[in-house]
Amino acid sequence: MRPPRPDPVIEIHGLSCTYPQRGTVLRDLDLSIRPGEFVLLTGPSGVGKSTLLRCINGLFQHGDQGEATGEVRVCGKDPATTRVCDLACEVGTVFQDPDHQLFSSDVESEIAFGLEQLGMDPAQMRSRIEEAAAAVGIMHLLKREVNALSWGERQRVAIASVVAMHPRILLLDEPTSGIDQSGARHLVSVLKRLNQESGLTIVVAEHRYDHFSRVCSRLISIQDGAISYDGPPTRPGLEAEVRDQSAGTGVEIPDCLPILSFEEIVYTYPGAARPALNGATLSVHTGEVVVLAGPNGSGKSTLLRHANGLLAPDQGTVKIRGEAIAGKSVAEIASTVGFLAQHADTQLFAETIGDEIAFAPENLGFPHEKIEATATRVMGALGLDRLGRLASPLNLSVGEKQRVAIAGILAMETPVLVLDEPTLGLDPARKAGLAEGLRRCAKEGKAVLITTHDHEFAALLGGRQVMMQDGRVVPSSGGVQG
Repeated sequence: MRPPRPDPVIEIHGLSCTYPQRGTVLRDLDLSIRPGEFVLLTGPSGVGKSTLLRCINGLFQHGDQGEATGEVRVCGKDPATTRVCDLACEVGTVFQDPDHQLFSSDVESEIAFGLEQLGMDPAQMRSRIEEAAAAVGIMHLLKREVNALSWGERQRVAIASVVAMHPRILLLDEPTSGIDQSGARHLVSVLKRLNQESGLTIVVAEHRYDHFSRVCSRLISIQDGAISYDGPPTRPGLEAEVRDQSAGTGVEIPDCLPILSFEEIVYTYPGAARPALNGATLSVHTGEVVVLAGPNGSGKSTLLRHANGLLAPDQGTVKIRGEAIAGKSVAEIASTVGFLAQHADTQLFAETIGDEIAFAPENLGFPHEKIEATATRVMGALGLDRLGRLASPLNLSVGEKQRVAIAGILAMETPVLVLDEPTLGLDPARKAGLAEGLRRCAKEGKAVLITTHDHEFAALLGGRQVMMQDGRVVPSSGGVQG
């Protein structure tokens, strides 16, 4: 006789979620998850994956950005009537952007914070901190300042701070975005071990499903606000699409003056013990796509922030068309270099999508007719036209915010495009479309410099790959490598 199946830890009936401007993103959704399941949640950007996670941890019900109807039970509790802090003892959440949940000055204090709120004995707290840090491979970071870490390192700190609480359920919203391939594999193995050894129930919303499809016990796909598939994990066939679109830009790179060059760049963040850049040298020509890869903390984002003057080198020279940019303002450089930061939230500030996209072109002196035509073109290319120009960027999903930020950069029509991890929150179809658009920019004579940990996206881009290690650029011998 089989033992009775345990009661679900997550039970949802008839859940619908509506935002004032985006409309309904989840429609009459039913879902039941039992203890110990490892669930991979997939679907296009903006389809409601993050909203579903926020309904499980109660953040949606206790916020003011939308309305939820239907019934949700988590560990027997109703998130709508349970304080978020009380539910957090049962449900741990790792957000897409680690900066949304990190606030302590150093790593050890960050991991300790939740345990302190539980009134845990100091000796047990020390054991939990070391256990969580070892689990996600950040023992070497415990004494570091949080602000001195790379984005991928901060992501792992956020995961450790949640794992240390020993929740019954762990929710992760795109946890591998911003983490290199080695780090992603390590994270997946850690989650697999936590699931198998401690029975932790795990729900992961992720576009980079290739890592998780091999370890999860269940795959749920959401399309048009409803569950379109719920069953054994499958690996969607992206390889053929990658092969079809992974050719290079098709542009001969002339042996001439580069449009953007970094010459022996050395830079140390204030208070840091060692330089983030230690003699980094790289040249980018018109008509070329350059993919900058390397582990977290190797200096990729720091180098890119030198391209438009956001950072000034301690030593070395940054040049545009052979002329040093030292002494020029970011605004002056913006007419040549369009820069996308890792997180759209750091660049979005206008009240509407239309105003956001028009802001930079207006400041560059574009005529009104050109701004209108350009906005229409980039919104269509990035699938933003369905949202409309009057929608608020700050009320969108992470993937939609990312596309708005990209649209704002493309609308500037600069000869150099510098993008730092541009695929955050983008589903495979959007990634393929973005890669195609950037290859087209190169064919039109623009220079494209990108950092990404997403090997599938890098393969779609083609072009030239260079590696960074310990603050230096190490050219590879060929094209994009998997």
